[in-house]
Amino acid sequence: MNRKEITLADVKAAKKRIAGIAFKTPLRPSLSLSEKNGKKVYLKLENMQPSGSFKLRGAANAMLSLSEEARQRGVITMSAGNHGKGVAYVASQTGIQAIVCVSEMVPKHKIEAMQKLGTEVIVAGKDQDDATEFALKMAEEKSLTFISAFDDPDVIAGQGTTALEILEENPDIDTLLVQLSGGGLMSGVAVTAKSMIPDIQLIGVTIVKGAAMVESIKAGKIVPVEEVPSVADALQGGLPFDNQYTFDICRQNVDDVIQVPDEQIEKAMAFGFWKERLVLEGAGAITLAPLLFNDLDKLGKNIAAILSGDNVDVNQLMEIALKHQM
Repeated sequence: MNRKEITLADVKAAKKRIAGIAFKTPLRPSLSLSEKNGKKVYLKLENMQPSGSFKLRGAANAMLSLSEEARQRGVITMSAGNHGKGVAYVASQTGIQAIVCVSEMVPKHKIEAMQKLGTEVIVAGKDQDDATEFALKMAEEKSLTFISAFDDPDVIAGQGTTALEILEENPDIDTLLVQLSGGGLMSGVAVTAKSMIPDIQLIGVTIVKGAAMVESIKAGKIVPVEEVPSVADALQGGLPFDNQYTFDICRQNVDDVIQVPDEQIEKAMAFGFWKERLVLEGAGAITLAPLLFNDLDKLGKNIAAILSGDNVDVNQLMEIALKHQM
């Protein structure tokens, strides 16, 4: 497989490239979670990015790495919402024309958020595979650059800046809790963190049903999964069989995986709201769940959990918060 090696140098270059569009977010200690677990727990607040999620980092690095000719032609992507909003935000800041293809499963509020940024959104198919196929076909027909939501070296390097910020700010971190879906964030984190601290523990956190990366790692090859509705909708979707980067990087570097049922994800969202005063979508809050419900004795003493995004319908969040009052 002829692919570009992604290095720590690429991540550091991405950090400089995206400065001013994606921002350094706080690494905030959680007193309640530290006391509960008998460890020092820190929260990386990616929900505070201008687009509402870490996806802005990868989108910005990929789009700003394009040639001038490619920028003039424009870009197209497929997204479950957050990557698309990141692409839309970068487009709004740079003047690059962008089209975002989504499936019928993407929540209405995420589609509207992209449209408000001036980006064309096309609903194409029942799931992410359908939407991806449509986007790739349109990219070829209109000579647009397709930007993968996760399986792209520039996207991965951009996401790696999350870990770079964490470890530059606190080199004592020995465990990272990271969302695991298509693997863009985890791959970027792995390239960065394992280069800086080789024995750091990387714990993937994901949904129970339809976890494509987990099922593929178990099988030793990419396998299809059924896309099942979840409160953590940003973690849904399959892995394309022509995956070049994230599957190999994740299976070689992820130390363990914790799968979280929807009820625990809801309680994690409610905990974030009531105890940490944070607005978090399901995927954004999922890394709180192991800190609330799992035995973490085997993990290190200094844990950082990435809170990946805030793109949740406010009415849904309030319903969940009232259902699980704390």
